Amino acid sequence: MIETHLITLAAAGVLGLTTLVLLWSARSLPAMGRHYGYAAVVASGTMTVSYVLMGAADMAALETDFIRFAGYTGLWSMICLVVAGVAGAGRRLTAALLAIVLARLWVTYASWQLEGTIGTILTLAPFVLLAAGIYLLFGPFMQAVAGVSGERRLLYTKLRNLIVLGWIALVVTGMLGEAAALTDDFISQLLAIYVEAIIVIGFGGIVLRSRDALAETAQNRRLLSLRSDPDHLESESQPDAA
Repeated sequence: MIETHLITLAAAGVLGLTTLVLLWSARSLPAMGRHYGYAAVVASGTMTVSYVLMGAADMAALETDFIRFAGYTGLWSMICLVVAGVAGAGRRLTAALLAIVLARLWVTYASWQLEGTIGTILTLAPFVLLAAGIYLLFGPFMQAVAGVSGERRLLYTKLRNLIVLGWIALVVTGMLGEAAALTDDFISQLLAIYVEAIIVIGFGGIVLRSRDALAETAQNRRLLSLRSDPDHLESESQPDAA
């Protein structure tokens, strides 16, 4: 059977090429919306580095879960910032989504490391956080996105569906692997990489094909801002004085 580290390093190669393609595509975006395109590059690059480190750790017979979840942190942070910007979500709503997503990640990781009563409680917590995240995307975020253009609403809908399906798929693979031990290491790793690749490539493809929606979003909000800053954005859009 193929060693798991070979699968991981092969996936790193695929995502590395994906990152280069996304970078080329992001550079072709209009200047105003380019930083949203770069978010997809950062997301893919983060998981590429994560896979390289996991492959090296696996060859050294070291634990790889922490490295994977560190990669998840970068990936999902970028996704949350983009989807919040596209939806026109406010500061508190954006922060709430980030908090729920990142808490769910690291509570899941902790539940895999601990046993007994604490481990059992932590095993249940990610399902509560998953439900909370889905509620935000289908509830308050839908109220926020109602005030933006049709192109941005369409982009938000695509990203929302990818996020929810990705969350559910990762939960299922985690249950089959670490939680229930129903799959061996090879199958568990293969399933996780397959789901992660779909999320990364899907996110990049959806974002970079939405040029007009990104440009419009960027006119109202910078990627790393939790609220709109129209004065700053207006000044950025003006050509430099001769």
